Amino acid sequence: MYNDTLNTTNKIISYEDLVEIFSAMQEKLDFYKKVYVNEEAQNKDLDFFDQRWTFKDNDFYSRLTFNVDFYDDTSIKFDNYNDFMGIFNNRLHEIKSIFSTFNISYSVYKENKESYHYSQYINMWLTETKTDITVSLSSEDKKIDDIFELIKNKILNAPTKYDYIIKKKRTIYNTVGMGIALIPSLILLTSLLFVPAIKAAFISSYVLYPISVLIVAFLLGEIVSSIVLDGLYKNIIPEKEYDGYDTKRNVSKYSDNINKYIETSEILIGKNTNNLKYRKTIKNKYEKYKKYIPIELVILGILSIIVLFLK
Repeated sequence: MYNDTLNTTNKIISYEDLVEIFSAMQEKLDFYKKVYVNEEAQNKDLDFFDQRWTFKDNDFYSRLTFNVDFYDDTSIKFDNYNDFMGIFNNRLHEIKSIFSTFNISYSVYKENKESYHYSQYINMWLTETKTDITVSLSSEDKKIDDIFELIKNKILNAPTKYDYIIKKKRTIYNTVGMGIALIPSLILLTSLLFVPAIKAAFISSYVLYPISVLIVAFLLGEIVSSIVLDGLYKNIIPEKEYDGYDTKRNVSKYSDNINKYIETSEILIGKNTNNLKYRKTIKNKYEKYKKYIPIELVILGILSIIVLFLK
């Protein structure tokens, strides 16, 4: 036997990954339950020492169970996979934690009349920020090693929690804000050309008009990007930690606690259920408005040239 644990820090474990893992466990259990039933039929009329077993279920102890805690302070233990999946599919956003136990306990009887007894398990404890996976597997009888390999593969290929959506948050805010706000700023500042004093000021300095547009776009973009992105970022950003005192402004400073953030995982249950959707939406908005900015800057350049030749 050998024991192992898996490190899931800084990983996002999705609903689809969990379904695939749980489904593989149930299929494996069903397969060996059928093996046991078939071998029981073959051995029932044989003397004990003539019996051959590749999987003799020990007291029917092989099972897959789930203990689920909900945010309403209730909990349910499931011995039936289909019942669990009904809750998992329909109340995912209410789930606080899941503890699953996949265990096969069995005996193997060989032709040389030797018998071998095994108890192998894979336990998974899932919360919104942590995954503990412990296993006890046999190096001699690898009946569930493929399940363990599946879990390792899912974790290895899982999205990184501390990705560019988090690392480049300020850039994303600025890009989305500028992409949205540049056109309204162009319209606003261009309309001010009808005010003689402002028109004269813009004409007198070739940089005043474009700089004014960019400043207004930046300030307006700060407001707009917060409206567009704050709700999407709310549940995926790191917690804040105290970062000293600003004596000039007389306020405490706080910064993202990155170390704590990357030391935890992100399991898409409970309040995390839609986190991947939020990340995808943020990415789409960033890519969309990033494409707008070069076009808007070209328009700004053209209008700036036109302003220079106004009389």
